[in-house]
Amino acid sequence: MSTQFPKVVVGCFILNDQREILLVKSYKWPGMWVVMGGHIELGEHIAETVVREVKEEVGLTVEFDHVIEVAEFVYSPAFHDHKHFIGLQCCCRLVGDPTLHLDNDEIQEAHWFPSAEAIKLPDILPVTRASIQKLFDSL
Repeated sequence: MSTQFPKVVVGCFILNDQREILLVKSYKWPGMWVVMGGHIELGEHIAETVVREVKEEVGLTVEFDHVIEVAEFVYSPAFHDHKHFIGLQCCCRLVGDPTLHLDNDEIQEAHWFPSAEAIKLPDILPVTRASIQKLFDSL
């Protein structure tokens, strides 16, 4: 008998100097604007995961700021696979070159949005919208 547990992941809410947020489209969340992210590897700190995932998926250098909130993804019908995740929704700030380099594997599209525009997108994942609202309410 194998024991299964939820996977712990980070969601990377990247802010630039104009206080815009980077949203992406990925085949993993078909048709939805989301934030990039990924699994925390064994022995890796949350901040290290955020920096690594952002660099791998969109080629940006960021600095981890704080965890906005914890989100649960329990077999989300919006996700491409039947998975259970615990998501640490993380605020991070762009540092250095703002040029995007999409991996074109997990991320197919990316766009910077003002927060007011982002939360009104009709095709944004509801948990992403809620975390954006919470983030900007706290700034």
